Amino acid sequence: MLANLVQVFVNTVLPVFLIAGAGFVLARAMPLEGRTLGRVIFYLGSPSLVFRSLYNMDISTTVLQQELLVVLGVYLITGAVGWLVGADQTRPRRSALTIASAVSNNGNMGLPIALFALGDAGLVMATVYYAISAFLTNTFGVFVASSGSAPLGKALGQSLRAPVIYATLLGVILNRLAIPVPDPLYRAVDLMAGAAIPMMLVLLGIQLSVTPFTHDQRVVWRSVVIRLGLSPLIALALCLVLGVSGLERQVVILQASMPTAVVATVLSTEFAAAPRLVAAAVLVSTLVSMVTVSLVLVMIT
Repeated sequence: MLANLVQVFVNTVLPVFLIAGAGFVLARAMPLEGRTLGRVIFYLGSPSLVFRSLYNMDISTTVLQQELLVVLGVYLITGAVGWLVGADQTRPRRSALTIASAVSNNGNMGLPIALFALGDAGLVMATVYYAISAFLTNTFGVFVASSGSAPLGKALGQSLRAPVIYATLLGVILNRLAIPVPDPLYRAVDLMAGAAIPMMLVLLGIQLSVTPFTHDQRVVWRSVVIRLGLSPLIALALCLVLGVSGLERQVVILQASMPTAVVATVLSTEFAAAPRLVAAAVLVSTLVSMVTVSLVLVMIT
């Protein structure tokens, strides 16, 4: 068991952390503007990656519907539990705990780990999971983040400005209707999408390099338990209820076990929803996930 766990960690999880580590070292060696890189990812990289994934997907409608239900269930339940465990916090900090509990790192960690562990077929399903998750993050996530310091009407308006929403809708429509994208435009999107994952990993390292952890932020352990412990169990339960099995079950449980995403820090910073608390949640959950994700991989493969 221990030998298998170490092998899984070295072959699957460690390469992802090596790239994030490079970003960490670079940020320590020279001044880097993480917020600018975060905005490039938010407005260009992530929408391009989501569009490319959905435009090229080749899975049945049944599988797509099952993944949609599982992702939606995991997202809403973890978010609701995060909101409940933050009842004793201020409004911005409660929003921060909700975001940290619900927004998982299905892009820059989930995709490469799924590829290394489950191959190309697993990567296809993982990209669909990521696209659905990104859609929820940029609707529900933006709404919650901005509601921490803004009126609900303004928060809803902010969520509708997220470009990944329209990238998701466009990718699904063009895929299902088999409408071709002109080559020059697709190649531009493809280049940007290819850069998105390494940019996300580098940003993860940059964010970790400047993330403090103080006595006041120990509350992040609430979101860490939800994100790394409760979330994969919810995914498993939903798979059993919906009859999801095989590779699809492996992918959704693996993706549900990912730590809090860097984009959660981007959202909380953009909308002043206790960004230092969310950054601490990203730091702690990411470090702990080196063990928990490896354990999940051993159990599902």
